[in-house]
Amino acid sequence: MSKVLMICTGNTCRSPLAQVILQKQQPDWEVRSAGVAAEVGSPAAAHSRQIARDIGMSLETHRAQSVTPELVGWADQILCMTESHLQLLKRAFPQSAGKARTLGADISDPIGQSLAIYQRCADQIEEALRAIVVG
Repeated sequence: MSKVLMICTGNTCRSPLAQVILQKQQPDWEVRSAGVAAEVGSPAAAHSRQIARDIGMSLETHRAQSVTPELVGWADQILCMTESHLQLLKRAFPQSAGKARTLGADISDPIGQSLAIYQRCADQIEEALRAIVVG
């Protein structure tokens, strides 16, 4: 079993979506998410919760958390939504360098945008995760 940590900015949009998408793809894996600038305790964005429901998953109890040394140590793999997240992570947690990478392309932040934009974001995440997991 793999332990995967998803990283974005606030841990309310992209990384929670990536978490449930990967959990759906790989039900035996442990997947968590965190943000490099999270407002700790914030719920997942409404559109992220809707997309999770649409794929048979739930983000209803999700609460944003910041990246911590414990989470970095827990993870076998760390997947960042953008190159800038990856660079921030490596600076703050040098021990992440050997197990952190991006999804292959920067995933734009959908915060404050329409459900259609969130869906496009989720589709990009799903495609990138399939390539990583299969590849």
